[in-house]
Amino acid sequence: MASVSSMPSLDGVRLATPEDLARIATVAAAGFFHSPTFHYQRVHYAAYPDDTLLRRHEECGANLGPQGCSSYWSEYDRAIRDGTSVVLVAEDTLDETEGNDVYPALRDATAYTPGASTSGSKLVVGVASVDIKPGSSYIGMFQPPRSTDQTDGRDLPANAQRDLCEERVRAYKEATTPAKIRYLQGQMRLSTLAVHPAYWNRGHATRLVGYITRLADLDGVPLGISAVPQGAIVAARAGFEERELVRVKQACVHKETNVAEVELWVAIRRPSGTPVSGESLGDNAMSPESQ
Repeated sequence: MASVSSMPSLDGVRLATPEDLARIATVAAAGFFHSPTFHYQRVHYAAYPDDTLLRRHEECGANLGPQGCSSYWSEYDRAIRDGTSVVLVAEDTLDETEGNDVYPALRDATAYTPGASTSGSKLVVGVASVDIKPGSSYIGMFQPPRSTDQTDGRDLPANAQRDLCEERVRAYKEATTPAKIRYLQGQMRLSTLAVHPAYWNRGHATRLVGYITRLADLDGVPLGISAVPQGAIVAARAGFEERELVRVKQACVHKETNVAEVELWVAIRRPSGTPVSGESLGDNAMSPESQ
């Protein structure tokens, strides 16, 4: 097993806890809205904001298993509990006007959790999740203590995924799965990365990615990613090298939404003795394509 002394230092980030889940869900939705994959698949997001916030198709999530669908809330809850995953959050001082930087439908969602903090305290503004390589000595080292009877108490509404276009989800999966299997299967993988738009360009993505690359270096393993174009910029500056560029063509329905074909950048970062530097990687982006 890896020792505590061989863990990367948590510089500017911390491990997520179950108490963060409501805010994480909102931050993820606000950040992923700026991904072309979001608009490719979530044609009806404006009409069904809670479906977007609370429900995700399996293609868009990580480690969802046979359940097929899960919410942002459930996805990160599962990852926080899962010994093969790491969930990190970045924090900042509350921007009282942050609601101006999220799409209007999100603000109308029942589960929308706006920023709130006491004087001098900070709140979650960024989130990242990682799948640890099978067999790694780091498995099981990132889960916070949690009592068996601890629950959030929120009654999540039933969800029919009405914001999604099934044809586009199917087309996306068919186009991207082969490359993901070819290059990412069995690898340590940066699964999700999102920063709330009100807190872009403050170094949060840099710090989240920096911790993850240092962890991969300490484990001596490659780190994989599948990123939309904005995220590819972040990843390339962190040392990821392209393996394949996948293009998902426009589906034959809902062309009135005017979404061009989606590009997905599949890349690998080799382990290095030099962690990512303090240079800003550009925080107005989400590295993975997860929506």
